[in-house]
Amino acid sequence: MATNLLAEKEGVFIGQALADARALCPTLETAKATPELDHISLERLAFWCMRYSPLVRVQAPDGIALDITGCAHLFGGEPDMMQELSSRLNRFGLTVRIGLADTIGGAWAAARFGEDQLNRVRPGEMGDFLAPLTIAALDLPANIQEQLEQLGLHRIGQLIETPSAPLMARFGCSLPERLDRALGRAADVFEPLVLPTEYHAECSLMEPVTYVEGVQTCLQKLGGHLQHLLKSEYKGARAFELRLFRVDGHVQRLAAASRTLCDDAEYIQLLFKEALVRLQTDVDLGYGIDFISLSAFFVEERASEQRGWGDETHAKDQTVAINRLLDRFGNRLGFEQITRSIPEDSHIPERSHREVPVHIDTGKTSFWMGKKSISQERPLLLFRPPEPVSVLAEVPDGPPVRFEWRRRLHHITRAEGPERIAPEWWRLEGRTSQQTRDYYRVEDRRGHRFWLYRDGLYERENDKPCWFVQGVFS
Repeated sequence: MATNLLAEKEGVFIGQALADARALCPTLETAKATPELDHISLERLAFWCMRYSPLVRVQAPDGIALDITGCAHLFGGEPDMMQELSSRLNRFGLTVRIGLADTIGGAWAAARFGEDQLNRVRPGEMGDFLAPLTIAALDLPANIQEQLEQLGLHRIGQLIETPSAPLMARFGCSLPERLDRALGRAADVFEPLVLPTEYHAECSLMEPVTYVEGVQTCLQKLGGHLQHLLKSEYKGARAFELRLFRVDGHVQRLAAASRTLCDDAEYIQLLFKEALVRLQTDVDLGYGIDFISLSAFFVEERASEQRGWGDETHAKDQTVAINRLLDRFGNRLGFEQITRSIPEDSHIPERSHREVPVHIDTGKTSFWMGKKSISQERPLLLFRPPEPVSVLAEVPDGPPVRFEWRRRLHHITRAEGPERIAPEWWRLEGRTSQQTRDYYRVEDRRGHRFWLYRDGLYERENDKPCWFVQGVFS
């Protein structure tokens, strides 16, 4: 899969059988190839490179591309920026080659086929730079590259001098398009790894921070800047991401979310409280953090709200307190773990509602108002699925006299019903029975109240009646 310079000097090459390589070099050291882990590490390194530009992407299998338009002057110009990037990556123990050009394809070729470790192609000199390079510098598919070599086309300059029509007729559109994008004749789209957010604040530290308290201080400063950006446009955000760039190249990403639109710096700090606690106990800050950024996502227009008078103000404060409590639980345990019930359009009890994460607004809360009279007759505790019971009734279709549930016998003193619910015949899934149900509200001698139902009717030949307990009243 890969070799280093020492192995290549012994005659080892990529694609060689391992037995042959060991025969050539008995002291050869090998390691298992992990392309998936390599890609993850490369992506983490790409996130680290966001300290130089917000537009970064991975160039598989071994490259990273940065769009540094408008960023170079922050580092003293393009040559100084290239030198600093190379020096820092070398300190990570990485061998790096950097290419700088007006086009993505030109920069890719300069990094891999340039004469020096740092290669800069000046504006207007792309054609002269690419002409003497081999066609491999265009990053063409292997089959097209082999066909070009069979035709005697070994240099990019030969392709530049060849008209586009014959190339397109023989190789399709990919070859001329790749050549035009590398030369800057056609536009090339740069798709960044993470789309840059408009609401973003960052802080570069003179000395690395090694304690969480320092991170909290920076978060307070960044939160204030983000608050100014959001409030100036009457907007709020539902999600935030804090990125901590460590000196050794590791990037720690902390996420926090809010159920309501947030534009307050103090509350942003509160949202990250749980994440910072985990950072202090579970994450090694290494040699320190020298760059921190804070971004806001899911930004929406924030409507002005009147606080109200009297009792309304107290109710509003209670709502805010509940939302903040749910945000703390959500950021600690995960918002997907905290759910609430929303109504569904079904008369079958176990289908009349479903659980959704508490931060999702479905707009169905008003549906409960129309079901108020029915919901008052339903128990607070419903079993899903209903639990089978053994029932004795005076007549087959009459109310139960006693039933056995969980190895305990219950003698019924009062019974109310039946409430008949027809099956939803239009549903094809077989998770529930397609028989008619008769529901009874019963009370035993101890005063316990249950909600029982008989699934199926005795007068119907194809039905197989059986009893279940659906819920327990408070």
